[in-house]
Amino acid sequence: MSGAAPGGRRGRRLGRRLVAIGWALAGAGCVIPDPGIQAEDEFVNMGGVRIIEPTPITARADEDCDDLPGVVGCPRVPDNSLPSGLIRPESPLCLCPDGDLGLGGFDLLVEDPDVDDDNEPSDTIIGAFFLDMPPEPDDPRDYLAYKNQLPPEEPARRFRADELFTIERPNPNLKAWAIAPQSRWDLCNDNDGAQIDRGLHQLRLIVTDRPWYRPALVDDEGQPQLDDEGQPQLGDPVTGMPDLPAGATYDSTTYVFECFQEGMEPEGIVCSCEV
Repeated sequence: MSGAAPGGRRGRRLGRRLVAIGWALAGAGCVIPDPGIQAEDEFVNMGGVRIIEPTPITARADEDCDDLPGVVGCPRVPDNSLPSGLIRPESPLCLCPDGDLGLGGFDLLVEDPDVDDDNEPSDTIIGAFFLDMPPEPDDPRDYLAYKNQLPPEEPARRFRADELFTIERPNPNLKAWAIAPQSRWDLCNDNDGAQIDRGLHQLRLIVTDRPWYRPALVDDEGQPQLDDEGQPQLGDPVTGMPDLPAGATYDSTTYVFECFQEGMEPEGIVCSCEV
């Protein structure tokens, strides 16, 4: 920097004065009470939650894994999961009065390394979908979508093949949500029973290992509202906002899909609205 800002010198002088005052108070044996100070406990969320999706493995990588004792090929993420990016269904996703074939069922997979004293997964993982949400929304709940497929308070369950083979790392403790396990996911026509607009759409998945953030309620003067026991009153959970002050970790991924309109399809696309 070529020079200090005008406030920099004043800030340093103020800092020296505050330090001098602090030493004077310490020498006088003064204790300044501050009920707002809280002692920090041991950090209890050492591992972050992570969304798991298929990763291409080259033939060379498989050969290298074969060189390890007792290993045949590299470990793979279970096939029944959905990679991020463009969703490529077997047939076009279309707006249909009675629904269309949609997307085949799949598992959303997550891992979290935190375990209890019995080596069992200790964190509860929750997640939610958000449709066409901007980068900095005023309230993510305005874009909450497909609660019929992924209820935002439903915890992920231990994956049926949780004891997966791994190389030089602990068991990933996979958990999952089953999306449309008995049928197909009609993305364009069944957003909680509603049809969405024609065109491209962005679908974001957010997962976290703590309950969704709940803001503290304040009165008209901006002061915290307290209950009968003097504890701050909290508002409704803000689905989509991880509770970072409570030590939450989170992960997110994005999918893209397109809804076509029967009779307005581009060349090479044919909608089939009979289900």
